[in-house]
Amino acid sequence: MPLIYHKKILISEDADKKVWLSYNNPDYLKTRHNIKGCDTEIANISKALNAISTAATAK
Repeated sequence: MPLIYHKKILISEDADKKVWLSYNNPDYLKTRHNIKGCDTEIANISKALNAISTAATAK
């Protein structure tokens, strides 16, 4: 069965004008939904999210 994984990244601003970027950790979702046999895919998703969040928050 293929892994179909839709990821959402939330970017928000608080009352002090501080901007936050957040998302659910893929390893947490793997455990929560009892996903088996997709360790490589989950690792790749984690790497991609890290790269996206690093680029989005770079100054």
